[in-house]
Amino acid sequence: MKKAYVLSIILWIVAGMGSITIFLSSIAKERVGISSKIEDKLKAQIKAQETLEIIKFYSSTGKFRFNKIINSHLEDLNIPSEIYIDGREMIINDTNISIMDSGGLFNLLFLDGGRLGKELDKNNANIIKDSIYDWVDDDIFMKLNGAEDDYYRVISDDKYEARDKRGIQDIEELKLIKGIDGDKISEIKDDFVYAHTHKNNLSVISKERFKYVMDISNIYRDEIFAPREEGDMIGFVNAINKLKIPNFMYLYGFYPSKVLRVDIKSNYKNAIGVINSTIEVHFANKERFTYKYNEF
Repeated sequence: MKKAYVLSIILWIVAGMGSITIFLSSIAKERVGISSKIEDKLKAQIKAQETLEIIKFYSSTGKFRFNKIINSHLEDLNIPSEIYIDGREMIINDTNISIMDSGGLFNLLFLDGGRLGKELDKNNANIIKDSIYDWVDDDIFMKLNGAEDDYYRVISDDKYEARDKRGIQDIEELKLIKGIDGDKISEIKDDFVYAHTHKNNLSVISKERFKYVMDISNIYRDEIFAPREEGDMIGFVNAINKLKIPNFMYLYGFYPSKVLRVDIKSNYKNAIGVINSTIEVHFANKERFTYKYNEF
């Protein structure tokens, strides 16, 4: 009887140890799984960073031409001799990338309120244009459709006034300005950049945005845009020059600003590495970062 009792206890101990072993094994497997996912994530991010380094070298040693960069130094690495900077998606280093010259985006440092107003709300375009002007100027004199301190004190219960300084900090600040719909701004939040140039680069600007920039109909836009879509940039330039736009050389251009918004997305197994950054390539072909943001 005693032997049976002892045997029973031993079996219970063995069963308990077995359960503990299974439990610890499951924890170990879970930790291995987590470690594997972290490793995959790091490899995906490293791949994205490698691609960014390639783009930095490519842009700082290549030649800028209208809507692309030409560089044959990396052909041995299967990097194409031409990379477009008009926002189209490409594959470099087995990674998805998109590069946009800042001239095709909204520049927060020299924000074109008229252009932004036409795109956000054509009916309130003048309100948005004048309000942005009043927001960044340093006086108290209100434009016809704009707003100054008194207006913002009333709508915010004395929480804020017009900023009165050039350079919008971010899109959240834009949402504070009279006439601007926060939801519509959020829809184009990736189309803003800080850059040293105020010109619209017509060589890279999207077809839809081109209509608002030039303030023309869809039919006329399609006619002017046709040479660019066919790769005939000279024909495109000639078509626009025929419009004889006042102050054209001050407001518009065809040459890249050399401030590039770079969006990179790499994959490794089920992990994704993302880098969204802006790089500035100096005219002496010396590159440096102005802003970098990593999204995990």
